[in-house]
Amino acid sequence: MSLDLQAPTHVDEPNQAQGYADVISRVMTEKEAVIVRRDGADAAVIVPVEYFELLQEALAREEAERLTKTIDWKRLARTSPPPQSWFDGDEPKPF
Repeated sequence: MSLDLQAPTHVDEPNQAQGYADVISRVMTEKEAVIVRRDGADAAVIVPVEYFELLQEALAREEAERLTKTIDWKRLARTSPPPQSWFDGDEPKPF
């Protein structure tokens, strides 16, 4: 999935529900991240769901990579070899 990442825009925190609805509609239709300010300070970001899903995937990948670095692969290969059935049959092998 490719997303056209743009610099987020800023809005002051809406005082009415309609203001929030307008910001959410803008995020949904324009696929634009919006930073919400409270008292002049950045408080939160509203992003399209696609951005959030990509963030979740990136964080999960980063965690998986971190965990794989903790595995003793040589010991694992010695103590837990793959089953023979992986090598049986005529189908193409990934190794």
